[in-house]
Amino acid sequence: MESVLKTTNIVKKYGDKLVLNEINMTINKGDIYGFIGKNGAGKTTFMRVVLSLTNHNKGDVKFFGNKSIEEAGLKVGSLIEAPGLYKNASAYENLKRFAILYGTDDSKINEILKMVGLNNTGKRKAKDFSLGMRQRLGIAIALLGNPNFLLLDEPINGLDPKGIKEIRDVIVKLNKEKNITFLISSHLLDELSKIVTRYGIINKGVLIEEIEADKLQEKCKNKLIIECDNLEKAKKILSKTIDEEDIIIKNNNLEIHSHIKDSANINRMLIENGISVEAIYPNVDSLEEYFMKRIGN
Repeated sequence: MESVLKTTNIVKKYGDKLVLNEINMTINKGDIYGFIGKNGAGKTTFMRVVLSLTNHNKGDVKFFGNKSIEEAGLKVGSLIEAPGLYKNASAYENLKRFAILYGTDDSKINEILKMVGLNNTGKRKAKDFSLGMRQRLGIAIALLGNPNFLLLDEPINGLDPKGIKEIRDVIVKLNKEKNITFLISSHLLDELSKIVTRYGIINKGVLIEEIEADKLQEKCKNKLIIECDNLEKAKKILSKTIDEEDIIIKNNNLEIHSHIKDSANINRMLIENGISVEAIYPNVDSLEEYFMKRIGN
Protein backbone atom coordinates (compact mmCIF):
# COMPACT_ATOMS: atom_id res chain seq x y z
CA MET A 1 0.00 0.00 0.00
CA GLU A 2 1.29 3.46 -0.93
CA SER A 3 2.32 5.56 2.06
CA VAL A 4 1.64 9.29 2.19
CA LEU A 5 3.56 9.87 5.41
CA LYS A 6 6.11 7.67 7.14
CA THR A 7 8.04 8.76 10.19
CA THR A 8 10.88 6.78 11.72
CA ASN A 9 12.05 7.12 15.32
CA ILE A 10 11.04 10.77 15.73
CA VAL A 11 12.43 12.26 18.94
CA LYS A 12 11.79 15.79 20.15
CA LYS A 13 13.09 17.33 23.35
CA TYR A 14 12.59 20.73 24.92
CA GLY A 15 15.63 20.98 27.14
CA ASP A 16 15.61 17.83 29.25
CA LYS A 17 11.91 17.18 28.62
CA LEU A 18 11.22 14.36 26.18
CA VAL A 19 8.11 15.40 24.22
CA LEU A 20 8.17 12.83 21.39
CA ASN A 21 9.70 9.44 22.03
CA GLU A 22 10.62 7.34 18.97
CA ILE A 23 7.45 7.99 16.96
CA ASN A 24 6.98 5.56 14.07
CA MET A 25 3.84 6.46 12.16
CA THR A 26 2.59 5.28 8.77
CA ILE A 27 -0.33 6.93 6.98
CA ASN A 28 -1.47 5.28 3.76
CA LYS A 29 -3.07 6.88 0.73
CA GLY A 30 -6.80 7.40 1.30
CA ASP A 31 -6.62 7.28 5.10
CA ILE A 32 -8.52 9.59 7.39
CA TYR A 33 -6.07 9.02 10.22
CA GLY A 34 -7.30 10.03 13.67
CA PHE A 35 -4.43 11.09 15.93
CA ILE A 36 -5.82 10.63 19.44
CA GLY A 37 -4.40 11.73 22.76
CA LYS A 38 -4.96 13.92 25.76
CA ASN A 39 -4.09 17.60 25.65
CA GLY A 40 -0.31 17.81 26.02
CA ALA A 41 0.30 14.28 24.73
CA GLY A 42 2.46 15.56 21.85
CA LYS A 43 -0.02 15.75 18.94
CA THR A 44 0.65 19.35 17.88
CA THR A 45 4.40 19.04 18.43
CA PHE A 46 4.46 15.96 16.19
CA MET A 47 2.60 17.78 13.42
CA ARG A 48 4.94 20.75 13.66
CA VAL A 49 7.93 18.42 13.40
CA VAL A 50 6.43 16.67 10.36
CA LEU A 51 5.91 20.05 8.66
CA SER A 52 9.39 21.28 9.62
CA LEU A 53 7.86 24.09 11.65
CA THR A 54 10.05 23.00 14.53
CA ASN A 55 13.29 21.03 14.63
CA HIS A 56 13.54 17.53 16.05
CA ASN A 57 16.43 15.79 17.73
CA LYS A 58 16.32 12.49 15.91
CA GLY A 59 14.42 10.57 13.25
CA ASP A 60 13.24 10.81 9.67
CA VAL A 61 10.12 12.13 7.93
CA LYS A 62 9.18 11.08 4.40
CA PHE A 63 6.20 11.95 2.22
CA PHE A 64 4.82 10.02 -0.76
CA GLY A 65 7.46 7.34 -0.54
CA ASN A 66 10.78 9.14 -0.21
CA LYS A 67 10.22 12.91 -0.42
CA SER A 68 11.16 15.55 2.10
CA ILE A 69 8.68 18.28 3.05
CA GLU A 70 10.56 20.64 0.73
CA GLU A 71 10.24 18.19 -2.17
CA ALA A 72 6.57 17.54 -1.42
CA GLY A 73 5.86 21.28 -1.41
CA LEU A 74 2.23 22.32 -1.69
CA LYS A 75 1.14 18.71 -2.10
CA VAL A 76 1.12 18.78 1.71
CA GLY A 77 -1.35 21.26 3.21
CA SER A 78 -2.01 22.03 6.85
CA LEU A 79 -4.13 23.85 9.36
CA ILE A 80 -2.22 23.97 12.63
CA GLU A 81 -3.99 25.65 15.52
CA ALA A 82 -6.03 28.73 14.44
CA PRO A 83 -5.90 29.74 10.76
CA GLY A 84 -4.08 32.98 9.97
CA LEU A 85 -6.65 35.03 8.06
CA TYR A 86 -7.02 38.52 6.65
CA LYS A 87 -9.88 39.36 8.98
CA ASN A 88 -11.03 42.48 7.11
CA ALA A 89 -11.23 40.59 3.82
CA SER A 90 -13.92 38.30 2.41
CA ALA A 91 -13.44 34.58 1.91
CA TYR A 92 -12.74 35.16 -1.79
CA GLU A 93 -10.27 37.95 -1.07
CA ASN A 94 -8.49 35.78 1.49
CA LEU A 95 -7.97 33.01 -1.03
CA LYS A 96 -6.90 35.52 -3.69
CA ARG A 97 -4.21 36.93 -1.41
CA PHE A 98 -2.96 33.52 -0.30
CA ALA A 99 -2.84 32.36 -3.93
CA ILE A 100 -0.47 35.26 -4.63
CA LEU A 101 1.64 34.37 -1.56
CA TYR A 102 1.81 30.71 -2.57
CA GLY A 103 2.37 31.47 -6.24
CA THR A 104 -0.55 29.23 -7.19
CA ASP A 105 -3.34 29.43 -9.74
CA ASP A 106 -6.32 31.43 -8.49
CA SER A 107 -8.76 30.21 -11.16
CA LYS A 108 -10.21 27.54 -8.84
CA ILE A 109 -11.03 29.83 -5.91
CA ASN A 110 -14.78 29.67 -6.48
CA GLU A 111 -14.60 25.87 -6.80
CA ILE A 112 -12.67 25.63 -3.53
CA LEU A 113 -15.10 27.93 -1.74
CA LYS A 114 -17.98 25.76 -2.92
CA MET A 115 -16.14 22.66 -1.78
CA VAL A 116 -15.94 23.99 1.80
CA GLY A 117 -19.40 25.57 1.79
CA LEU A 118 -18.31 29.23 1.73
CA ASN A 119 -19.35 30.14 -1.81
CA ASN A 120 -22.35 32.21 -0.68
CA THR A 121 -20.60 34.47 1.84
CA GLY A 122 -20.20 37.33 -0.65
CA LYS A 123 -18.42 40.40 0.73
CA ARG A 124 -18.88 39.35 4.36
CA LYS A 125 -15.59 39.80 6.20
CA ALA A 126 -13.75 36.93 7.84
CA LYS A 127 -13.84 38.72 11.19
CA ASP A 128 -17.62 38.28 11.15
CA PHE A 129 -17.44 34.54 10.41
CA SER A 130 -18.32 31.93 13.02
CA LEU A 131 -15.46 29.81 14.37
CA GLY A 132 -16.57 26.91 12.16
CA MET A 133 -16.58 29.15 9.07
CA ARG A 134 -13.09 30.38 9.88
CA GLN A 135 -11.91 26.79 10.23
CA ARG A 136 -13.41 25.94 6.85
CA LEU A 137 -11.74 29.01 5.35
CA GLY A 138 -8.44 27.78 6.78
CA ILE A 139 -8.99 24.43 5.06
CA ALA A 140 -9.83 26.28 1.83
CA ILE A 141 -6.52 28.14 2.01
CA ALA A 142 -4.70 24.84 2.48
CA LEU A 143 -6.44 23.54 -0.66
CA LEU A 144 -4.94 26.25 -2.88
CA GLY A 145 -1.87 24.13 -3.57
CA ASN A 146 -4.05 21.19 -4.72
CA PRO A 147 -2.68 18.98 -1.91
CA ASN A 148 -2.82 15.21 -1.73
CA PHE A 149 -2.36 15.25 2.05
CA LEU A 150 -3.83 17.55 4.70
CA LEU A 151 -2.82 17.81 8.36
CA LEU A 152 -5.50 19.32 10.60
CA ASP A 153 -4.73 20.05 14.23
CA GLU A 154 -7.85 19.98 16.45
CA PRO A 155 -10.10 21.31 13.63
CA ILE A 156 -13.33 20.81 15.62
CA ASN A 157 -12.11 22.04 19.01
CA GLY A 158 -14.43 24.69 20.42
CA LEU A 159 -17.07 24.30 17.72
CA ASP A 160 -20.79 23.90 18.34
CA PRO A 161 -22.54 20.78 16.99
CA LYS A 162 -23.43 22.53 13.72
CA GLY A 163 -19.85 23.65 13.17
CA ILE A 164 -18.53 20.18 13.99
CA LYS A 165 -20.82 18.59 11.42
CA GLU A 166 -19.81 21.14 8.78
CA ILE A 167 -16.10 20.40 9.27
CA ARG A 168 -16.77 16.67 9.35
CA ASP A 169 -18.74 16.85 6.09
CA VAL A 170 -15.97 18.85 4.39
CA ILE A 171 -13.33 16.29 5.39
CA VAL A 172 -15.38 13.34 4.11
CA LYS A 173 -16.16 15.18 0.87
CA LEU A 174 -12.51 16.02 0.20
CA ASN A 175 -11.45 12.49 1.04
CA LYS A 176 -13.99 10.86 -1.28
CA GLU A 177 -14.17 13.36 -4.14
CA LYS A 178 -10.62 14.74 -4.21
CA ASN A 179 -8.80 11.66 -2.88
CA ILE A 180 -7.14 13.72 -0.15
CA THR A 181 -5.53 11.81 2.72
CA PHE A 182 -5.91 13.31 6.21
CA LEU A 183 -4.04 13.34 9.50
CA ILE A 184 -6.42 14.83 12.07
CA SER A 185 -5.47 15.33 15.70
CA SER A 186 -8.16 15.53 18.34
CA HIS A 187 -9.14 14.61 21.87
CA LEU A 188 -12.85 14.56 20.89
CA LEU A 189 -13.12 10.88 20.18
CA ASP A 190 -16.86 10.57 19.66
CA GLU A 191 -16.88 13.04 16.78
CA LEU A 192 -13.69 11.80 15.18
CA SER A 193 -14.87 8.20 15.28
CA LYS A 194 -17.65 9.05 12.80
CA ILE A 195 -15.20 9.59 9.92
CA VAL A 196 -11.84 8.02 10.82
CA THR A 197 -10.54 4.98 8.93
CA ARG A 198 -7.44 4.47 11.09
CA TYR A 199 -6.25 5.56 14.52
CA GLY A 200 -2.96 6.40 16.13
CA ILE A 201 -2.99 6.67 19.92
CA ILE A 202 -0.35 8.85 21.57
CA ASN A 203 0.33 9.09 25.28
CA LYS A 204 3.09 11.13 26.90
CA GLY A 205 4.96 11.37 23.61
CA VAL A 206 4.75 7.66 22.80
CA LEU A 207 2.70 6.30 19.89
CA ILE A 208 1.30 3.31 21.74
CA GLU A 209 -0.93 1.87 19.03
CA GLU A 210 -1.99 2.17 15.39
CA ILE A 211 -5.22 0.35 14.54
CA GLU A 212 -7.76 0.20 11.72
CA ALA A 213 -11.14 1.69 12.63
CA ASP A 214 -13.03 -1.49 11.77
CA LYS A 215 -10.70 -3.59 13.91
CA LEU A 216 -11.16 -1.19 16.80
CA GLN A 217 -14.93 -1.37 16.41
CA GLU A 218 -14.65 -5.15 16.52
CA LYS A 219 -12.60 -4.98 19.72
CA CYS A 220 -15.16 -2.70 21.31
CA LYS A 221 -18.20 -4.72 20.36
CA ASN A 222 -18.20 -7.05 23.31
CA LYS A 223 -16.24 -8.15 26.33
CA LEU A 224 -16.76 -10.76 28.98
CA ILE A 225 -17.00 -9.59 32.56
CA ILE A 226 -15.95 -12.22 35.12
CA GLU A 227 -16.58 -11.82 38.82
CA CYS A 228 -14.40 -14.28 40.73
CA ASP A 229 -12.45 -14.67 43.96
CA ASN A 230 -8.82 -14.67 42.76
CA LEU A 231 -8.28 -12.27 39.88
CA GLU A 232 -4.51 -12.70 39.47
CA LYS A 233 -4.71 -16.48 39.49
CA ALA A 234 -7.68 -16.42 37.09
CA LYS A 235 -5.78 -14.15 34.71
CA LYS A 236 -2.77 -16.47 34.80
CA ILE A 237 -4.93 -19.49 34.03
CA LEU A 238 -6.75 -17.84 31.14
CA SER A 239 -3.56 -16.40 29.63
CA LYS A 240 -2.57 -19.94 28.68
CA THR A 241 -5.20 -19.90 25.94
CA ILE A 242 -6.02 -16.18 25.57
CA ASP A 243 -3.58 -13.36 24.72
CA GLU A 244 -2.61 -11.69 27.98
CA GLU A 245 -3.21 -8.21 26.52
CA ASP A 246 -6.88 -9.20 26.05
CA ILE A 247 -7.28 -9.91 29.78
CA ILE A 248 -7.64 -6.87 32.02
CA ILE A 249 -8.24 -6.56 35.76
CA LYS A 250 -10.60 -3.65 36.31
CA ASN A 251 -13.08 -2.66 39.03
CA ASN A 252 -12.40 -5.91 40.93
CA ASN A 253 -13.39 -7.96 37.87
CA LEU A 254 -11.72 -9.62 34.91
CA GLU A 255 -12.48 -8.26 31.45
CA ILE A 256 -11.86 -10.55 28.47
CA HIS A 257 -11.68 -8.74 25.11
CA SER A 258 -11.64 -11.82 22.90
CA HIS A 259 -13.10 -15.35 22.94
CA ILE A 260 -16.46 -13.77 23.77
CA LYS A 261 -18.37 -16.86 22.61
CA ASP A 262 -16.27 -19.16 24.80
CA SER A 263 -17.84 -18.10 28.08
CA ALA A 264 -18.89 -21.66 28.97
CA ASN A 265 -15.37 -23.02 28.37
CA ILE A 266 -13.82 -20.11 30.26
CA ASN A 267 -16.15 -20.71 33.18
CA ARG A 268 -15.32 -24.43 33.23
CA MET A 269 -11.57 -23.78 33.00
CA LEU A 270 -11.65 -21.44 36.00
CA ILE A 271 -13.78 -23.78 38.13
CA GLU A 272 -11.55 -26.76 37.32
CA ASN A 273 -8.58 -24.74 38.57
CA GLY A 274 -10.18 -23.87 41.88
CA ILE A 275 -11.51 -20.41 41.04
CA SER A 276 -14.90 -19.54 42.46
CA VAL A 277 -16.83 -17.79 39.68
CA GLU A 278 -19.66 -15.64 40.97
CA ALA A 279 -20.78 -14.33 37.58
CA ILE A 280 -19.75 -14.23 33.91
CA TYR A 281 -21.59 -12.08 31.37
CA PRO A 282 -21.00 -10.10 28.16
CA ASN A 283 -20.81 -6.33 28.11
CA VAL A 284 -20.43 -3.75 25.34
CA ASP A 285 -17.41 -1.45 25.58
CA SER A 286 -17.26 2.08 24.22
CA LEU A 287 -14.48 3.58 22.11
CA GLU A 288 -13.78 6.06 24.87
CA GLU A 289 -13.36 3.29 27.43
CA TYR A 290 -10.94 1.51 25.10
CA PHE A 291 -8.79 4.61 24.66
CA MET A 292 -8.80 5.35 28.36
CA LYS A 293 -7.53 1.86 29.05
CA ARG A 294 -4.73 2.34 26.54
CA ILE A 295 -3.87 5.85 27.68
CA GLY A 296 -4.62 5.57 31.38
CA ASN A 297 -6.05 8.17 33.71
